[in-house]
Parts: sequence; C-alpha cells; structure tokens
Amino acid sequence: MNELSAILRQAKDRLALPVIAMSRDSGLTTVTIRGVLAGKNDPRLSTLMTIADQLGLELMLLPKAVASSIAANAPAEEEVQSLVAAALARQGARR
Repeated sequence: MNELSAILRQAKDRLALPVIAMSRDSGLTTVTIRGVLAGKNDPRLSTLMTIADQLGLELMLLPKAVASSIAANAPAEEEVQSLVAAALARQGARR
C-alpha cells in the first residue's frame, strides 16, 4: 500500500491539487483522502479508483508476469520525452 500511496501523492503534488478540492469534487472526506495518501488506512477499491480518477490515473490489474516485464523494461523517467519536447528539440537544432 505504501508504494501506491506514494504514487498517488506524487500525482497530487505534480498537479498541485488541494485535498479540499479533491474532496469537494469526489464526494470523499478529506480525512479519507489524507489517510489514503499517507498510507495509513486500508481503503476500498472504489475509494482508490475515485482518488486515482481525480489525479488523472487509472488503476489496472495485470498478470504478475506482465507487470514484471513492464517494470524490467520501463525507461527511466528522464528518458521519456513527449512529442512536443522532441519537436522543440528538433526545431532548436535547426537554428
């Protein structure tokens, strides 16, 4: 649960989304949201799905073999480049 909570916290921080706004928009209490983000409770699946949705994330169940393969082959975050960033880099190289 700690890993999931950390992923949710990172997404919340990246979006600079206040817990109060998440609560208002989701119908969950601020206590529930804070508890999930802190990894201090054992939330229902529907609660996790609601919080993930608020953060633009999707919960997925994968076979363990698939998840292991994805984790082993995942590029480092700094290696991933958006199409926009790639286009800007190409444009800058032309100048």
